[in-house]
Amino acid sequence: MLRIIGRYYKRLDKKSRQMPPAYDPEVIHKFRTNYKKLKAFLHMIQLPGIPGKLKDFYHQLGTLRDLQLQEQYTKHDARHLPTYRKIIHKQTEQSKEQLHQSLAQQPVRKASKKTLKAVKTGFSHKTYQKYLSGKTIAMQQMLHPTSFSDNDLHTIRKTFKELSNNNQLHSSTLQDRLGDYQDKCNALRLLRKYRPAELSNKEAQYLQHKEEILVKEKKRIKAWLARALKTIS
Repeated sequence: MLRIIGRYYKRLDKKSRQMPPAYDPEVIHKFRTNYKKLKAFLHMIQLPGIPGKLKDFYHQLGTLRDLQLQEQYTKHDARHLPTYRKIIHKQTEQSKEQLHQSLAQQPVRKASKKTLKAVKTGFSHKTYQKYLSGKTIAMQQMLHPTSFSDNDLHTIRKTFKELSNNNQLHSSTLQDRLGDYQDKCNALRLLRKYRPAELSNKEAQYLQHKEEILVKEKKRIKAWLARALKTIS
C-alpha cells in the first residue's frame, strides 16, 4: 500500500516539475488525472484526504485549465471578441503566477510526507466492502432526483470517475458526456464572469450569441444524460 501511494506521489512530483514556465495543458491534464487517482485510492482505503496545500494547488490548476479551455474555445472568434479574450488571457497569466508561487512551497512533497505518515494499518477486505457499500448507497440516492441540477450531474460525474479510478467501473460514453456537460458549464460560467462592463455593440452581440449556443448545447446534453441515467437507476 505504501508503494502504491508513493508511486502516485512520485508521478505528481514529476509532473509538477514539468509545469513551469509554460504550464502546458497536457501536463496539467496528466497531473490532475494522477491526483484524482490518488484521491480515489485514499478514499477507498479509508485514509484522510489529500493535505490542504496540495488540494489548493489542484484547485488552482483547475482554474487555469478552465481558462486555457476558454481561450481555446474562443480561439476562432478572436476578431469578434478582442476585449473579452484580452481579459481571459490576463486571467490566465495571473493564474500561472499564482501557481508558480504555490509550487515554490513544494506542495506535493509536503503532502506525500503527511499522507505516508498517516498510513498505520493494511487494507482489509472489510474496509473494501464498506467502501463499495457506501458508494452503492450514494449512487442510488444521486440517481433518483426529480430533476438533475448542474451540481447533481457534477457530483455523479465525480463519483463515476472515482469508481473508474479504483477499477470498479469501466469508462463509457456516459462518462464522456458528463465531462462534455461540465466543460459546457464552465465555458458558460466564464463567459458570464468575465464579460466586460463596457463593450462595443458588435462584441456584446457576439458574446450573447456564444452564450445562447452554449445554453442550447447544455440543454441538449442534459436531456441525453437524464435519459441515460434513468436507465441505470
